[in-house]
Parts: sequence; C-alpha cells; structure tokens
Amino acid sequence: MEQRADVQPWRRSLLGMIIVSLLCAPVSWVDDGITPSWVVYPIVLLIALWRFRRGQAALLVGIAALVFLVVHVPWSWAAITGADRNPLDRESPSSPVQWLITLFAVPAITTAVGWITWSKQRSAKQ
Repeated sequence: MEQRADVQPWRRSLLGMIIVSLLCAPVSWVDDGITPSWVVYPIVLLIALWRFRRGQAALLVGIAALVFLVVHVPWSWAAITGADRNPLDRESPSSPVQWLITLFAVPAITTAVGWITWSKQRSAKQ
C-alpha cells in the first residue's frame, strides 16, 4: 500500500503536465500559426488523457514529450542562444520566450514526470 501512495502524487503531476502541455498548443497557434507538431502532439496528449483514467498514460506521455522535445531542438537552441530568426523559415518572426517555455521547458518537465510516473507504477506492480 505504501508504494501505491507513492505513485499518486506522480499521477497528479502527470495529469497537471498533460493539461499544461495542452494549454501550450493555443499559445503556439496564436504566436506561430498552426504547425504539424502542434496538431499531432495535442492529439497524442488527448489520447493519453483518455488512457490516464485507466492508469496507462505515463509511458505514452513520456515518449511523446521526448519526441516532441527532440523535434524542436533547433527552436530551443535558437531561444537559448538568442537567435533572432526562426530556424525553419527565416522570414517568420522569432519567439524565443514562447519557444523556451512551450518547446523546451514544458516538454522536458512532461518527459521527466511521465518517465518517473511510469517507473513508480511499474515498481508498485512488482
């Protein structure tokens, strides 16, 4: 029973990070327009939210957020280094603060919480 109690805070954190990640999508849509990654990632997160009710979302969220993070490394790097241009389209405006938050910080935290939650759930089953 102690192990199960240890999992609950991580499940709540995971739910919070799924919601925060979903809220990042409209921010990006307003700032950068609708992009393929900000369509696919929220769909995967909605599937994870549906699976969350059965306790099966942690690994899916951890992997999805990690893939999202890796795909957006050029924008994260541009935000960290202070580049004033969009890495994909030189004509598009740069949004380093928004990129740093929505493309780096939130997915990195989401990845960590997803993997930790999955690990805790797995150890609680054994």
